[in-house]
Amino acid sequence: MLSVEEALAELGRTDTRLVDHARLAWEALSGGGGPETVTQWRVQQFCWFELAAADRLAGRRWPLAEGLAALLDGLGLGRYAGIARSSTTREVLLAADQSNGGHTLADRASQRSGIHPPDTELVTWRGRCGPVEATLYELVADRLEIAVVLGDLQPGTRGWRDQQAELTLAVLTTPHPAFDDRPPYEALVAERVHRWVRRPRSTTRTGLLAPLERRLLGRVDPGMAAPARSLLRPMDWLLTEIHEDGLPLTAAGYLPPRTVARALDELGWRDEIVGPASREVDAYPVLVLRESATRLGLVRRRSGRLVRTQSGRAAVADGRTLWLEVAAGLVGPEDSALATAWEVVLAVLEPGDSVPEQDVRALVQSVVAESGWRLAGRRDPVGVDTAPLFFAVLRELRWLELVEESGALLDRRLQARPGAGELFRAALRHRVLHTAQG
Repeated sequence: MLSVEEALAELGRTDTRLVDHARLAWEALSGGGGPETVTQWRVQQFCWFELAAADRLAGRRWPLAEGLAALLDGLGLGRYAGIARSSTTREVLLAADQSNGGHTLADRASQRSGIHPPDTELVTWRGRCGPVEATLYELVADRLEIAVVLGDLQPGTRGWRDQQAELTLAVLTTPHPAFDDRPPYEALVAERVHRWVRRPRSTTRTGLLAPLERRLLGRVDPGMAAPARSLLRPMDWLLTEIHEDGLPLTAAGYLPPRTVARALDELGWRDEIVGPASREVDAYPVLVLRESATRLGLVRRRSGRLVRTQSGRAAVADGRTLWLEVAAGLVGPEDSALATAWEVVLAVLEPGDSVPEQDVRALVQSVVAESGWRLAGRRDPVGVDTAPLFFAVLRELRWLELVEESGALLDRRLQARPGAGELFRAALRHRVLHTAQG
C-alpha cells in the first residue's frame, strides 16, 4: 500500500486537476492520519453529511468527492473509493448545492448501508453527544461494516434489522480494551447521566439531580410480576377491562357509562366524585386514567372503540412488562417545559420522603425559568405560569396511584407510594438514555 503522499504524487502525474481536491478532502476525512484510519463510516459521514453541510464548499463538493475517490483508489481502498464516487454521493452533494440540503437522501443511504448503528432497548443514539458516545458509535459502525463485508449481515434481507440490533448490543455489552476492559455501555451510561445532571443554565436543577447521579447508573429491575402489577393497579384494571376486540366508546368518544361506574366502584374512587358520575367527563379520575393510558401508548382509538396497542397487549399479559412500559413513557422523549416539570417532580419524590407540595411547585417554577423556557412575548415564567405544569404531572401520578397526598389544603405534602420510587428512578433513567436531546 502506498503512503498518502506517494498516492498524491502518483495522482499528480495522472490527473493534476484532482490533487488539490484530494489533499483537502483527505485532511478533512482523516485528520492527518494514515490509510489505516479510514473506515466505511468515516467515508460515508464525510461524503454524505459533512461535505453536504459545509456551505463554504458550495459548487466544490462533488470535485472534492471525486478527488477523494481517486486518492482512495491510489491507496488500494477501492471499496471506499466506490462510495465516494457513487451515484448516491453525487445526488446528495448536488442536492446540497441546490439548497435542498440532501439530508433526507443521505440519511436513507446511511440506513441502507447496514452500518448505521440502530437504536436499541439500551440506548437511543444522539447526534450531539459526548466523546464516549461518539467513540462507541463508531465502534458499532465498524463492527457492522465487518459483518457486511463478510456477508454475515446482508442489508435488505429478511430479519437483517434484528441481526443488526443484536450485533449492536454485543458491542455495547462486551468488555473492550478502549474502555478499560469494561462493557462500553457502562461508560456510555455514566457519560449520559453526568451530562444530563449538569445541563447548563439551571443551577437549581443540577443541585436537585446531583444526588441521583450514582443511583441512575444501574439498571432498575421491576421485580416480581405480581407486585409490579399491583403497584399500577388502576392501569392494570383499565387494560384488563378492554377485551381483545376493544371497548366500544360513546358517540362522543368517551368510555361507556357502565365502564365508568365499574371503574369508580372497583378502584374505590366513588367518594372522590361529587354527585352522580355516569359519564367519563364527570368522572375526573377515570378521564385522567384513560388519557394517561393513551399518552403512554398502551391504548388508542380505532373505529369507535378503545383498543389495546401492541405494548398494551404485552403489558396486560405480564406485570413486569406493564411496569417497564409505564417507566418508559412516564416522562416522554420530548424536550418541553412539561417534560422538565416531570423530571423535577420525579426527582424530588424518588427518595420516598414526604415533601411539602408548595416546595415542589417552587422547584418546578425555578427550574423551568432557569432552563430558558419562555412564554409568549418572551416573558420569564412565574409561579402562576408553571403551576399548570406541576398539576398536570401531579394529577397523573395521583390517579395512577403512585403518589400519596396528606395534610390540609394549604399544607399539603406529597410522598411516593411504597415501590413507586424505583419506578420513578427507572423513568428518569429511561429519559436519560432514550431522549434525542442532549
